[in-house]
Amino acid sequence: MSSVSPPVPAALLRPGLPAWLIVAMACIASFMVVVDGSIVNVALPAMQRDLGLALSAQQWVIDAYLLTLGGCMLLAARAGDLYGRRPVLQWGLALFTLASLAAGWAQGAPLLLAARAVQGVGAAVLATSSMTLVMAATHHDPQARARAMSLWAALNSAGFAFGVVAGGLLTEAVGWRWVMLVNVPVGAALMAGVAWGLLPPLRAGQAQRLDWPGALLSTLGCAALVWGITQSAHRGWGDPWVLGSLVAAVVLCACFVAVERRSAHPLVRLSVFALPGLRAGNVLMLALGATLAASIYLLSATLQHAVGYGPRDTGLALLPMAVALAAMRQCFAGRLANGQVGRLPVWGAMMAAAGLAWLGVLPLQPDYLVDVLGPMLLVGSGLGMVILSATLAVTRGVPPQDAGLVSGLANTARHLGGALGVACVATLAGAVGQGAEGAGLQAALLAGYHAAFGLTAAISLLCGLVALGLRKG
Repeated sequence: MSSVSPPVPAALLRPGLPAWLIVAMACIASFMVVVDGSIVNVALPAMQRDLGLALSAQQWVIDAYLLTLGGCMLLAARAGDLYGRRPVLQWGLALFTLASLAAGWAQGAPLLLAARAVQGVGAAVLATSSMTLVMAATHHDPQARARAMSLWAALNSAGFAFGVVAGGLLTEAVGWRWVMLVNVPVGAALMAGVAWGLLPPLRAGQAQRLDWPGALLSTLGCAALVWGITQSAHRGWGDPWVLGSLVAAVVLCACFVAVERRSAHPLVRLSVFALPGLRAGNVLMLALGATLAASIYLLSATLQHAVGYGPRDTGLALLPMAVALAAMRQCFAGRLANGQVGRLPVWGAMMAAAGLAWLGVLPLQPDYLVDVLGPMLLVGSGLGMVILSATLAVTRGVPPQDAGLVSGLANTARHLGGALGVACVATLAGAVGQGAEGAGLQAALLAGYHAAFGLTAAISLLCGLVALGLRKG
């Protein structure tokens, strides 16, 4: 196994440029990626009516994006290390923006699904590059890095809820196509900002080689894992295709580790896991991704399908949770910047679990202030505390040459956790709902969602247990 670190990269930011401007661009880029993962959920019925999408095609509007996003994370992170942040980020923004334009003008399922898959590739670049930019812009000041990473994490996580809000408002106000087209002006502005604010990479005397066997194995392994997990929600965990995909993912990932141990230029330098907090931080990212994605999915589905809210009302109902997630940055950023993590993520996980358990007894005709807003604020505030701690754990003490790799690992862990969390709670909700004999349709749906909220609360408690390892790290 190669343990030699790559050389320290050349300067990335244009001299004299305020660091906060680069941090702002990075946060917006990452926010777009997360929003696009949830913004289409409430727009699917409108897409189905307009384009005549079959049920399987509706699922693939979501899965095509998640599949390429999860599969290309590590490759995108390593490409930025080898070929320069600016050109890789510009290509990622171009892919994401043009694919959003194509999806917004699609007249049928083939173009829409192809555009969503290309969007996922561009999103993988944005997700990994955005964290790297934040780390590069603040590498000189640990406290500035902590504050910037807390902002990045808060907006990144609040994007799940804001995506539902934006999707509902845009779909009802101007139509579903604008859930795609809204990315175009933002992407164009970011491309101009990157071209102006980042320096072009220096020509090295000897070009570094990309570990193509490792890149292929990691991309196929992650894609197989994401596909198997996402398909399990409607095919079932015992389906041959699902089982075959998961087995293939395990085999491909094992081969990937074997290749990386012997590679002179590994895609993932395995010795990086010796960095303090990286292992516990990535496990926490996995559990956190599952909790956050499952919470947003369940709240959206419960309010629309069991309670009877429309897309706009569902989005507005979820807005306080997004605000609570972002507000935690202001409350605890200073404390975390000074390294005072303590039991903060543990208490946050317990708070979120309490809110999810509260939602697990949601009545069929809830009072919004008592039955929905109260537990949502608990969930949002609690997960906000965990998110900041997990993000700082995986980035604290990381040298500049490892920034891209660490970013790729953290984003991959969170994305896989999100896919796994949604698949598990969707499967449980469907099974319990179908078994609720003698109940009406809405009551059966609500029974399934109650069980799924209970499972999500248990996952949140798991986050708290994993977070205990951060104190030791």
